[in-house]
Amino acid sequence: MTDGKDSTPVKIKKAKEQAREAAPAQKIKKPSKIKKFFQEIKVEFKSTSWPNKKVLFSTAGVVAVLLGVMGVYFGLLDFAFSSLTKYLLVLLGIG
Repeated sequence: MTDGKDSTPVKIKKAKEQAREAAPAQKIKKPSKIKKFFQEIKVEFKSTSWPNKKVLFSTAGVVAVLLGVMGVYFGLLDFAFSSLTKYLLVLLGIG
């Protein structure tokens, strides 16, 4: 088995196997991943600093104004490019 060499590794393996077989299977109770996930969410919510009413409405107003400005800008661009496309199609005799 060992070809004249020291048989310590083989003895260690056998001892470990015997210990595994002899020891009763003890389950270590760990929190499930889902439970841990929700515990971490709870901690994050507690550490979050939420804005007050005044800050919330002022930032929402800024967002609404910027959305309106961008909507008008992209609407004008769309109108300009569609008009240019129609003009070019009529000029080429396709449209």
